[in-house]
Amino acid sequence: MTDDEYAFLVASHGDAVPARDRLRLHDCQIPALDSLLRVMREEGLDREVRVIGIFAQASGRTKIDIEYTDIVDPRSAHALCLEISFWSIERRFEEIFCLEMADD
Repeated sequence: MTDDEYAFLVASHGDAVPARDRLRLHDCQIPALDSLLRVMREEGLDREVRVIGIFAQASGRTKIDIEYTDIVDPRSAHALCLEISFWSIERRFEEIFCLEMADD
């Protein structure tokens, strides 16, 4: 990710963007991060969970680290639903990478 791309994300999403050293994405996944942060804000998920890091491996496999805000009990069924949702989002980030590699 270039400095300009990171600056764009910060300008668009403020402190919802993980710290620079906690982001490791393939270029094709950067628009997906922008989309994820926008949808989280629009749907109010940013009040419940914060993305603190996203790490993509060379294979495209992606891990999204999240932390819950004070309004979510990490032992609750709702927290489990959020975990499952983010697991699904991780798979989507991986699919984006795989599609990009198939096009090359």
